[in-house]
Amino acid sequence: MTLNLLTRSTLAITGAVFSLGTVAINSANAARITYKFDVSATYYEQIDSIINGQFSRTYKTIGNETFSGWFGYDEATEEKSGYTLDDINQSPWGFLTYDNYRYQVDTMEFLFRDRVYTLADSFYPVYWRNDYIDGEKFGDVLEGWETEDFGFETGSYRVEAIWNEFYDKTTPISNYGSVDFSLLEVTPTSVPEPSMLGALSVVSLAGLLRKTRIKAGE
Repeated sequence: MTLNLLTRSTLAITGAVFSLGTVAINSANAARITYKFDVSATYYEQIDSIINGQFSRTYKTIGNETFSGWFGYDEATEEKSGYTLDDINQSPWGFLTYDNYRYQVDTMEFLFRDRVYTLADSFYPVYWRNDYIDGEKFGDVLEGWETEDFGFETGSYRVEAIWNEFYDKTTPISNYGSVDFSLLEVTPTSVPEPSMLGALSVVSLAGLLRKTRIKAGE
């Protein structure tokens, strides 16, 4: 009786596997994305003075430097947040939807002052962030990319623009850097859909029951 019950259970589960497998042949499309980034840093002297009894502050450029790097991430790590307003009159900036997409960066190299920095040097996990309003992208930035020698800060203007600002910690000289990103490579990958993951779980369970049936028959 026990053997028959186990046999029927195994057949039923195996049938479910074939059914799920048929549905799960198509997998969700994703890709590995690689970007290059270039930093243009300006170093300057801050000069404070009193002119005709009035305080004055000016800046004198000392020099400029450029640094470059690259990073990569998998689109399968996407995290989405945002909101949608029902009435345009509720929006202080004149849009209805705001969407924020983040992807965890898993590879990175940045050549700075004759040293190559990687994610192992970062104080925090690094994310690639894209912001959209009403479906139109208005900016993208690296978040969390900070080490003991430099940092990438996020600048923004209302909900109309975001950008990265670079700062060099290795010098007492005041400095500011802009960051430009350019797409290097898109490599398609394949991500199993939930139905396929469910099928794999059922296959494992069917195999377990089959082993139990065989053992019971010994």
